[in-house]
Amino acid sequence: MKIWLSMLLCWVMMGTAQAQTSSPVRQLLGPARSSAQLTARLARVVDSAHVAGLSVLVLNRGRIVYEQFFGTKDRRTGEAFGPETVSYAASLTKPVTAYLCLRLVDQGVVALDTPVYRYLKRPITAYEKWQDLAQDPAFARVTIRMLLSHSAGLPILRGFYGPKLETIAEPGTRFFYSNEGYNLLGTVLEERTGLDLQTLAEQELFGPLDMSHTSFVWQPRFAADRAVAHDQAGKVLGFEQRLRARGAGSMVTTPRDYAAFLRQVLARKGLSRQLYRLVFTSQIKVTSPRGWGPGRDSTARQPDPLAKAWGLGWGLFTSRYGPAFWHGGHAEGWQNLCVAYPKKRLAVVLLSNSDNFQAVGAQLLRSCLGDADAPLEWAGYSPAPRPAGSSSTNSRK
Repeated sequence: MKIWLSMLLCWVMMGTAQAQTSSPVRQLLGPARSSAQLTARLARVVDSAHVAGLSVLVLNRGRIVYEQFFGTKDRRTGEAFGPETVSYAASLTKPVTAYLCLRLVDQGVVALDTPVYRYLKRPITAYEKWQDLAQDPAFARVTIRMLLSHSAGLPILRGFYGPKLETIAEPGTRFFYSNEGYNLLGTVLEERTGLDLQTLAEQELFGPLDMSHTSFVWQPRFAADRAVAHDQAGKVLGFEQRLRARGAGSMVTTPRDYAAFLRQVLARKGLSRQLYRLVFTSQIKVTSPRGWGPGRDSTARQPDPLAKAWGLGWGLFTSRYGPAFWHGGHAEGWQNLCVAYPKKRLAVVLLSNSDNFQAVGAQLLRSCLGDADAPLEWAGYSPAPRPAGSSSTNSRK
């Protein structure tokens, strides 16, 4: 029995070491942390918050210096995460959709300031999902730039403000985070190119960067190694296998694959210099006190030391470490986060299959980078629990 326990302990230790790297993990402020120190800090947070599972990847100067996995991909089986375990990306899909769109802008296939209806092969009334917009005169003024920057005036989801899908603000005047807008953008790209979004992504991004564990639609080959969602009580919610690509959030990925995309963005590769300048330039200011829940629709302007804004695909904010960009991913049972500080050449990708991540997202980010500036409370990563039985506003992407 003692020999068996010793062998088991060695196996666990080997599995943990395999996921780590030996490089020190630089911090935005203060001394670098060793992989062991960071693992210990993260493990305490994950354990105390009852986070079902978490994948962590840190980039320093464009290199992966830390990769580690905590908890399980499925509490029913106790299986651990690994480098090839796919997770639901939720809204981390949106920056990828934006990148694909901007590739087409560079190629002259679409233009940022052309009304989107001009790129549809048929009148908007012919599209069952979008035909409500035919009754909305403002839709004729919606452009691709507005869809990319969440300034088209479209709601986060149809049904939130009325039975029909229609603009809730004059296009180009206010920030309203919109899944509907990004799903419409995906439709426009498919109509314009004649390719489904998955094929377009494989040609323009997944193939060139060898992102073999990322897809807009479910692939049977992922079945052997995929995480499942868990709610705050630890109940398994399963894994929805999307068979239709959606620009707002149908993608599955791994930390390494998403880091490959993130490195492309940080190195400003794949797009023209002019477009990257626009990606990281404010297209619309974010003035609401919260991005989700109470305060989402507030028009009250308050002092904003972070100067929150949206560029083309990414959220932007200022910090004591220079301009930074970020994106989150909320869905029922899935909570993800990506934050990057280009001047410091630091970035992190966090993928979690647990709603309990939401309450400790700031602690996890601070442990990884020493970050205290990202607008996480605005983004919904706060200790306040959702009412029992409620679902994320992003659960119907």
